[in-house]
Amino acid sequence: MESKQAELELSVIKTIMEDSRKIVCNNGWHYIFWGVVVSIALIANYVMALMSISQNSAGFMWFVTMISASVVSMIWGRRKEKQRTVKTFAGRLLGSLWFAGGISMFMFGFVGTISGAYDAIFICPIISTVLGVTYFASGEIQQLKWQKALSFGWWAGAIGLFFFPSVHTLLIFAIMLILFQTIPGIILNKRYKRELGVSGAVQA
Repeated sequence: MESKQAELELSVIKTIMEDSRKIVCNNGWHYIFWGVVVSIALIANYVMALMSISQNSAGFMWFVTMISASVVSMIWGRRKEKQRTVKTFAGRLLGSLWFAGGISMFMFGFVGTISGAYDAIFICPIISTVLGVTYFASGEIQQLKWQKALSFGWWAGAIGLFFFPSVHTLLIFAIMLILFQTIPGIILNKRYKRELGVSGAVQA
């Protein structure tokens, strides 16, 4: 009896892992979308800082950009969810992880600075730390070692930005987003399309 129960549990775990690999590939566009949007906003903020444009204007730009991007992401995400015929525990777990991470980053980015808890220059390393946590957990759920390894890039970058804060933090963080999020998102997207093509060929 115990042997059958153990086999059943192993089967469930295997199914979760296999479904997770498919889910991360299917959601590769989220990495690309947010990587591009936030990188552009960071570069725009960097230029505004060099031109001595007020911090309030930069804050307003961030608020409008993040709210607009969130609306687009939710609408597109719901469309993708409706197209998905099978919903798995791993998928819900992964969605919950990134939703919680997104709320945390929003809190750190806006509430923390508006309340005066810390200087706005430290938003980037704080968010980089949060991204390190979400990438590590996401990589573990999906059994992708290279994605877990990206978390160390986020944490290393956060340490550097904490110790050497400057206006160039914005540009450095934009580069980090391109390297650790946008490019990995493109890789995941290509992998998904390749696996989808193979699956279609097998079914044919």
